[in-house]
Amino acid sequence: MAWVRGPCLWIRRGRESRCQVFVVRRKLGNAVVRNRLKRRLRHICRNRPFLPRNLVILCQPPAVEAPFADLERELDYLVPKLSTT
Repeated sequence: MAWVRGPCLWIRRGRESRCQVFVVRRKLGNAVVRNRLKRRLRHICRNRPFLPRNLVILCQPPAVEAPFADLERELDYLVPKLSTT
């Protein structure tokens, strides 16, 4: 299970069968910042039925400051690459 890397997000297939996991490390900010980022990612995943359900998303520091549209575009770009690896 290799990571597919982008500037803000890294993704890979998870071991869980029906669960999306968001990994937001403590060094990205305080609880308010981390929870806001998780809410944004949950909203993006909820509106995309084509996303795999066993997805692990690891947030990188630029994700905190990234606009919502950039996170959407990056996830849409990374998921097809995940299928080929």
